[in-house]
Amino acid sequence: MPNHGLSKVPFLVKGLLDWMAEANLTPYLIVNTRVEGVSVPEAFAQPDGTITLNIGGDAVRGFQLESEGIYFSSRFQGNAYSIVVPTAAILGLVSRETAEGLWFSEHVNPSSGEQDDLSEPEKSGARSSDDMPVKPKLSLVTPIKKD
Repeated sequence: MPNHGLSKVPFLVKGLLDWMAEANLTPYLIVNTRVEGVSVPEAFAQPDGTITLNIGGDAVRGFQLESEGIYFSSRFQGNAYSIVVPTAAILGLVSRETAEGLWFSEHVNPSSGEQDDLSEPEKSGARSSDDMPVKPKLSLVTPIKKD
């Protein structure tokens, strides 16, 4: 079934944000800063081209979630910034407290399994694997029939 160019990411982000608000969790948005149109304070980006943004209600002003992206104002070391995150730059949304959330596979290069335009964090030295939330792996389990 074709998606007619409509990304599912903004809809999933909205659902996750609603769930995190209900559960009193802090939403962290993981962004690929190398995507065209991203506007974030470059000094806070990791060497691998990512930045993690706290988008909780206390951390942002003027939050807008639209099909084209996420827009808000935030402060970094006391300085105000207007943040623009195009939908294509959203790598994931996870909670600070539990690391539960989603990583968006449509923004990962399918041939390599890596994020578009990004080196692996372990190779860049930006983060250790202990710092990165683990992606869950699902498998189909069939029930055992008892005779």
